Amino acid sequence: MGRVSPAVRCRVTSLAALLWTMASSATAAAQAAPLDPGNRAAISRAEAVAIALASSTRHTLARSDVASATAQLSAARQYENPVLNTSYSGAAPQAHVTLDVPIDWPGLRAPRIAAARAQLGAATVRLTLADVLLAFDTDTAYTRAQALTAQAGLLAATARDADSLLVLARVRRDAGDASDLDVEIAAVSAGQLANAASAASAGASAAVLLLQRIMGVPTDSVRFVLADTMVLSARPASATKDTTPEATTGVPVTVAAADLDVRAAEALARLERRRSVGAPSLTVGVETVNPGGPGGPLPLVGVSLPLPLFNRNRAAIARADADVERGRAQLRQAQLDQQFDVRLAQAAALAARARAERSLRLLASAERVGALSLLA
Repeated sequence: MGRVSPAVRCRVTSLAALLWTMASSATAAAQAAPLDPGNRAAISRAEAVAIALASSTRHTLARSDVASATAQLSAARQYENPVLNTSYSGAAPQAHVTLDVPIDWPGLRAPRIAAARAQLGAATVRLTLADVLLAFDTDTAYTRAQALTAQAGLLAATARDADSLLVLARVRRDAGDASDLDVEIAAVSAGQLANAASAASAGASAAVLLLQRIMGVPTDSVRFVLADTMVLSARPASATKDTTPEATTGVPVTVAAADLDVRAAEALARLERRRSVGAPSLTVGVETVNPGGPGGPLPLVGVSLPLPLFNRNRAAIARADADVERGRAQLRQAQLDQQFDVRLAQAAALAARARAERSLRLLASAERVGALSLLA
């Protein structure tokens, strides 16, 4: 066998040391990975949205508003119970039994039911809006957690590569192919990338915790790992068309809820105006125990009618009119906010897609550069 020169022996020994160091660092990184799934459950995007709609307090609160509005509608439709009165007097007839039956005027009943029905419709629309926004927020938080988790993994791999380059720089310095300056530069770069990887790992964990909070899951620890992968879908053909809620679904949800609030306020205002004269009541009964008089019970019939002498319900009417004006102002503001939010969301979506496409191209270029660097 030919004799191996000292320079070649030195390079072979240095290469073996480099491979052993890289294998050791990769093993240590795998054992101490901050986002190691462990016993955490893998969850998909659809599962996260389903859990949020089932257990989030936002859905529970909106659903309780619908239940309350349903009860108010039932109360508006019901009839008042009659009142039984009994009395005894010393004068004949001595025993009195009467039954007061409240009379529900159609002019009062119809607007009361209309107002309650409009309030129920507004609560139902708000429940739909709450569920849609909850699903949107969950989907957005899931995507953000995906992006930060992928970024943390990329920075962790970059930090490991920088550590390997530091070891390589030391080997080259010992072999005489690099200077101490090259080693120090590699050390600074490896330290900076390690700090960036640590911060990215903490940000990814915080993003998963935010997703859990939106879902209504306890946030004392990271309980899930993301099962779905990030895929940039092709741009739909209708991306350049008008995709506002007005063009796709008619009236926006927030505007529909505000419109129902205005209808409820107007119905309550009509109800308060008709309450300026109170509702009458019908009294029926009998009188008995009539010493010296005719025997048997004596019939009693009467009508009670409130007299508007001291007030004509002006305070309640003024408050109802103020609620109507407030509802109309909120309707106009909801229309303006809807238009602004839609245009802003469209601009943000276009910008985000452009950034994602650029990032994919840069990632492909970086991978090619890394492969060429390893080959060199």
